[in-house]
Amino acid sequence: MLTTEKALYQVKLILDYLPKEEYELIPQETIDYIEDNFEYDENITIDSSIPLENQKIDDKAYELLEKIIKSAENNKKASNTEEMAKYIESVKKSNGDFETKIENIKLKNILELLKKENKKIPRAKELLEEYKEALKQKDNEIAKLKECNQNLYEDIQKIPKFLRKIFMKSKDIKLIEKI
Repeated sequence: MLTTEKALYQVKLILDYLPKEEYELIPQETIDYIEDNFEYDENITIDSSIPLENQKIDDKAYELLEKIIKSAENNKKASNTEEMAKYIESVKKSNGDFETKIENIKLKNILELLKKENKKIPRAKELLEEYKEALKQKDNEIAKLKECNQNLYEDIQKIPKFLRKIFMKSKDIKLIEKI
């Protein structure tokens, strides 16, 4: 929510885009009050190419615009005041769900992030499959080594005992028992 001074600046920007005949319907003291009390804020903009109902207008600015409309009615200078009031009311209603729109934008951003992360899932699955395949190959290699070890054990057992002792004098060499 804007301060009153910044809301006056937003009202000033809206009034600056009014057609000359509508602008002249506003009492001069109201225009002077706005000119004397607004606070410039570069973040507040009004785009004349976009309809007012599609822009972010502060509630205080709406209240001030309604007061301007009422003062114009009281001074009987406005013939189109009712149309302006209806327009402001319709804009106010359309911006009533502004918080919901912001929440939807946040959810949309989160959804985009999730989509990006979901694109990584196929690569992760592929890496997992490669890892599983490497584990299978390792298990196969271990099985082959066990089989070779078994064959070697059986071959060594066929050598007479006294020859085995001659060739295996080192303490580091130990026969693996049959599995």
